[in-house]
Amino acid sequence: MKESKIAPKVLVAVIFLAVVAYLVLSLVQGLHEEVVTANAYNYTQDVGVEARGIIIRSEQPLTGDGGYLDMILAEGEKAAVGDPVALLYSDPSALTTRQNINSLTDEIEQLQFVLDSLNQGSQDAGAMDQQILQYVTQLRSLTASGDLSALEDTATDLRAAVFRRAYTFEDSSAADQLRALIASKQSQLAGLSSSLGQVSRTVYAPVSGVYSGQTDGWEMVVSPAILDSLTPESLDELLREQHSPTPMSAGKLIMSSTWYFAALLPPNDRELNVGSTYSISFSDGTYQRVDMKLQRVEFGDKNTLAIFATDADLATTTLMRVQTVDVIAEQLTGVRIPRKALRIITEVEETTDPETGATSSKEVNHYGVYCVISAQAEWKEVHILYTDDTYYLVRPVDATARNRLRSGDVVILSGSDLYDGKVVR
Repeated sequence: MKESKIAPKVLVAVIFLAVVAYLVLSLVQGLHEEVVTANAYNYTQDVGVEARGIIIRSEQPLTGDGGYLDMILAEGEKAAVGDPVALLYSDPSALTTRQNINSLTDEIEQLQFVLDSLNQGSQDAGAMDQQILQYVTQLRSLTASGDLSALEDTATDLRAAVFRRAYTFEDSSAADQLRALIASKQSQLAGLSSSLGQVSRTVYAPVSGVYSGQTDGWEMVVSPAILDSLTPESLDELLREQHSPTPMSAGKLIMSSTWYFAALLPPNDRELNVGSTYSISFSDGTYQRVDMKLQRVEFGDKNTLAIFATDADLATTTLMRVQTVDVIAEQLTGVRIPRKALRIITEVEETTDPETGATSSKEVNHYGVYCVISAQAEWKEVHILYTDDTYYLVRPVDATARNRLRSGDVVILSGSDLYDGKVVR
């Protein structure tokens, strides 16, 4: 009987199709199981609550005559009794004259410094060039960062450095040229000063304190005298008020170094401790943070009243009044991971009662992450410190373990059928 050739062909076809199916399935699984990762890193989390409140100080507005104000003292600078704090001009052009006087005074000082340098002997040209380059770099950095607070001082320093460089290495007549230029500048300065004195009035400090060139209308509304009588309800009403700068004002003096922040917090915030220090983060654009001691707490139906006090940072807060802040109770430091990285492994654990010997079992959740270590997934158990919408702040369960989670570890965000030791790369 002749043997059939169909069966072997069918068998070969089936085997071929099975191999193709296996390869296709492996490829699809490989694409599906592509591991997505991210880096864990050290992070410090502020833990607190948002609040709205008002800064309260002992203040005295200074009366002007409606003229144009030119501050003699800088914002936040201390003044003694009788010190001149500001000039008032009846003519707006006097402000331009004042600016020209300041500019001439700076130029004369710079030219005099160069002349003194010439009289003392030669200078190092390389050092001068390096200093000029340093000022130019600093100006560029300040401009790029948007920090204009030190821009004017740095520009003045740069101009002085250029003056010194230009005149120090001139010919022998440089000293005579400098003396003539200084005399000319001094003559101009004398003329401007004489004209300015005819249209200006000096404002003197009637009491000692910290000077501010601006008023906001709150100076005579709030003072430390109201602190004891404030309630959550009365502060809520106070914060709804609107006040305008004091007319005919020449600024104000803050007469005490101690200042206060009266704030409204959520009604359920009952973990505040009187006498404890909290970090108050102001959101006025500078995001300044000030440590303040909690002096009084009063709980209301809708809000909690908290009054904080400090004698620090007065000079940098003179322009603040009604503020939205973060009251920071503590800072947590740990390792930050994306929310998708955290995984839960549930295990059944048995316990034995030492008295009866009876055993019982219960399910226990273990929180952790899988990290990529030498192309394998490695389980690292963690304790959750803080939860956010997009991340967790965690710390290792065992801070001394060899395989604990560290900053810089590559954590797995997605991947199917993960287990400790699985090859993922």
